Amino acid sequence: MTPVDNSILSALPPSTLARLLPLLRPVELKHRQILQESHRPVERVYFIQRGMAVLFARTKRDGEVGVAMIGRAGVVGVPDVLGTMRSFHRCLMQVPGEALQIDAHDLRHAVDESPALRQQMMNFIQALVLQHSQTALCNARHRLDERLARWLLLAHDRLEDDTIPLTHDLLSMMLGVRRAGITTTLDRLERSGAVRKQRGAVRVVDRAAIERGTCECYRIIATEYERMMDFARRDGRPERRRLVSAE
Repeated sequence: MTPVDNSILSALPPSTLARLLPLLRPVELKHRQILQESHRPVERVYFIQRGMAVLFARTKRDGEVGVAMIGRAGVVGVPDVLGTMRSFHRCLMQVPGEALQIDAHDLRHAVDESPALRQQMMNFIQALVLQHSQTALCNARHRLDERLARWLLLAHDRLEDDTIPLTHDLLSMMLGVRRAGITTTLDRLERSGAVRKQRGAVRVVDRAAIERGTCECYRIIATEYERMMDFARRDGRPERRRLVSAE
């Protein structure tokens, strides 16, 4: 029995999902595993089931900055669906988990054959593009405490767990600021009672307090993902299915 916890797949019509089943392989994803390399062909696509992946943009001089997070409502390998075949972004698994993996050429063929799958993928791509653009605006215009709150809330949404395994170093890289700035801002959040710092993690104690401290960018991104998922569930299909494996 293969559990399907990815929101894109679980919203598909049963007949479409049944045709995809022989092509999907459950895989474990380790911390810092590379799922997609910048300027390299996309060979495999990952429908995330558990855990969280992060897309990074980079330059040789400045290093990497996180531009988007992907959880169980998303997929890694968008360039394949768009037909560009190569990605501008590196994607690393930052919180270990699981995915359903499919070869890129098999997914392209399935998307060509299924309007329902194509629509679900396009919905996700639109939400991902919005996350990219809103992150760029947020990094340019908003205070560090607002930006950090945005990232914590987005991670909390994708992991569905109050303990978020994000280190100060990772948060520094994701927000493009010095580690000292992350430490100072997290200290203020902890004193306010919103979070509790743990070794290698941050625990959400008072989500409402974090939401009050973030900027509008979080709500814009979250609203688009909710709209995407509402569209996917419009016909009332359950969000989770169990499928018999191809073997």
